[in-house]
Amino acid sequence: MEQEAYGREMLRLYYGGECDVTAMDRVELILPCPEIIRVPGAPDNLVGMIYKEGGLIPVFRPGNDQKPGNDQKPENDQSTGNIQNPAPVDAPACVVLIRKEDGSLKGMAADEVVGGGAIDTVYE
Repeated sequence: MEQEAYGREMLRLYYGGECDVTAMDRVELILPCPEIIRVPGAPDNLVGMIYKEGGLIPVFRPGNDQKPGNDQKPENDQSTGNIQNPAPVDAPACVVLIRKEDGSLKGMAADEVVGGGAIDTVYE
């Protein structure tokens, strides 16, 4: 019973082989098929930006810490020159807008959303 209540209160987001969990009371909106604005040279935890509510909202990939100071640029593989751990080339199937403690919004990329007391959803 306790685990069932936990499932209704929390939302799991899956994207690019990563997973993150957020409280349902922080979720503002789930946007299907978002138009992602890529940001050249962005840190590897930033998928891009979306335009919503008259401004740009950063969209992060799950599984990475989005605290200030964790904004290292992606490192290049010395042998190939390729960026290590890049954001997937395809745009996420959805973006979950999350209200931060300061009242601003951040987006989390997801291809699959599980929990929250709703029907589990896979966006394609």
